[in-house]
Amino acid sequence: MNNTLRAASRAGVAVLLSASFAMAAEIKVVTVGGLQKGVALIAADFEKETGNKVKFNFTNPANLAKTLASEGPFDVIVVASQPVAELEKAGKLVPGTHVKAVRGGIAISVREGAPKPDLSTPEALRAAVLAARTIVYTDPATPNGSGEKTKVILEKLGVWDAVVAKGKIESLGPGKEAVAKGTFELGFFNASEAEAPGCVIAGLVPASLQQYTNYDAGVFGDAAAKDAGVAFVKFLTGKAAGERWKAARMEPAAM
Repeated sequence: MNNTLRAASRAGVAVLLSASFAMAAEIKVVTVGGLQKGVALIAADFEKETGNKVKFNFTNPANLAKTLASEGPFDVIVVASQPVAELEKAGKLVPGTHVKAVRGGIAISVREGAPKPDLSTPEALRAAVLAARTIVYTDPATPNGSGEKTKVILEKLGVWDAVVAKGKIESLGPGKEAVAKGTFELGFFNASEAEAPGCVIAGLVPASLQQYTNYDAGVFGDAAAKDAGVAFVKFLTGKAAGERWKAARMEPAAM
């Protein structure tokens, strides 16, 4: 190939790359912290495969309505099932894009290096809860939060009143820090968020007692990056994303 052809070839490649980057979309996604560990890695895989970019807004479930109103518009939503269903009912989503994505349960955390209690059965969990001097959990009044699920679990065990008497409501970060310091013996958190420096998972709530938060996804009807948003929702609910969700201690809907 002579120099003229080489130059033309390089120019052609440059034009194609430039066009590709120009066509790349930025997808604005509103979601919650409980999904961060898994969805961030899935988004990185998606970006590598498609060239599109994913920009997240991680909000507290209690602040979702405020976030939608003050920080939108967004292209994609991935949050608990009920808010997504409400948006669909209100005609805010592209028809056919509301799908089940993943679900997450509750885990019990302890200080790293501390003995891990037996949590294998409801009876064992009940004994561990009653034996613990101090317990921390998030606010049960927050819809779709871990505290809401924890309360249901402990009520089924018949130990909720005992936990209230010796426990404390704390937000996620400070709660895990307190477990890491040994201030609290047990912490009840979303399994996907239950680990931190010095704070490790002792086990999951037994299957017969487990309470899940189901998360759905959808594409907003007024999305600026509608086609890219549809592709992202398809990607995060696909088989390839399943391993990422499982590594984040969540259960993909497709599995």
